This record gives sequence, C-alpha cells and structure tokens, in this order.
Amino acid sequence: MLASFATILPLISLSIAALTVADTCKPTKETKIAKYDDLPFTEGNFNPIPPHYYGLSYFTFQVDQYDFWIPPTSGNQWTMAFGGSGNISIPDSPPNQTFELDSFSFACVSGVPQPECAIGIWGRKANGTIIERTLKFPELGPAPVGAYIMNKTRFSWEWKGLRSLGFSIARADNGGDMFGGLALDDVRYTITTPC
Repeated sequence: MLASFATILPLISLSIAALTVADTCKPTKETKIAKYDDLPFTEGNFNPIPPHYYGLSYFTFQVDQYDFWIPPTSGNQWTMAFGGSGNISIPDSPPNQTFELDSFSFACVSGVPQPECAIGIWGRKANGTIIERTLKFPELGPAPVGAYIMNKTRFSWEWKGLRSLGFSIARADNGGDMFGGLALDDVRYTITTPC
C-alpha cells in the first residue's frame, strides 16, 4: 500500500501544480504607440516598415518624413500608404495574439487643392467578424506653410480582438480616386497574448 502511494504521490503533485498554473495564468496586455521616428529613412528610396514593428506587420505602408506641408503629430516621421490603401496585421507567431485599436492621427496627402477625403477602415477580428468605419479628412485649399495639421480619432471597445486592419481612400464627394496617400502617426493599440 505504501509503495503504491509513493508511486501516485508524484502524479498528484504534478496535477496540483498544473491546476495552480492554469488557475493563475492571465492573458498579458501590452499597450504600444507606433511613432515611426526610430526607423531609418532615405529620401528617394522605398522605406518599408520592418516586420513585426512594435508587434505589428505592415503591407504597402512605408516610412516618410515631414516635407514642410502637413507635419506629423509627433517627431519628424510618419507611415504613409502611397496610393492610399494598405494593411496592418498581427503576426501569426506567437499564436492567437490579437490587438485593440485605440487611436491614431491621420491625413490624406494628395497636394493642394485637395478634395475632402473619405478614409475607409475595416478590421478583421479573430472570430472572423468584420467591422467598418469611415473617417473624413477635410478639403485643403491654398494656405501658408504649417497651416495644415493631421486629424486624430479614437476607436470604441468594438475595435478589440483584431487580427488585421485595412485602409483605403477615395474622394468624399463622389468616391473617385484621390491619387494621393494615407498618412498615419502615433498609432496607439494594445496587444493581447493569451496564456
């Protein structure tokens, strides 16, 4: 009897330890703000955002620098999707990570004059649900240097559990092409890593 108890005791201890770890494990949350000022930039070159930058991956977005037209919200650089469309996603590793979008600054950049711009945003959640939102960036006419600024927007609790974001721009008045780019700066989000 004592021998069989001695055999079972390590298994009981392992089971209790496993239950204790499982009971105390909580997902980790890490808030990040992508400002893009720490990335290299070479004028005239393609300056891609490196993979897994602050925990996210960018498709068609690249680093761009202030050119004395619309200043970034912070620092001297922002990310730009030339052509106005691009995607931001969370990598597949570690598995099952998601992110919650909190806020960002934005501008449509297609010169002056520039019509009012409609920025389409859609988020794909881990459960397959798609959510959408449209932002407007105002019409721009001739103005002194420094008169233009980026707009800032916040996102509600619905923009959590995301795996990816997509962006596009179009004329707000008729849906036509903008022939410009979408600039983002100070992108704030929280990455959740499950147990």
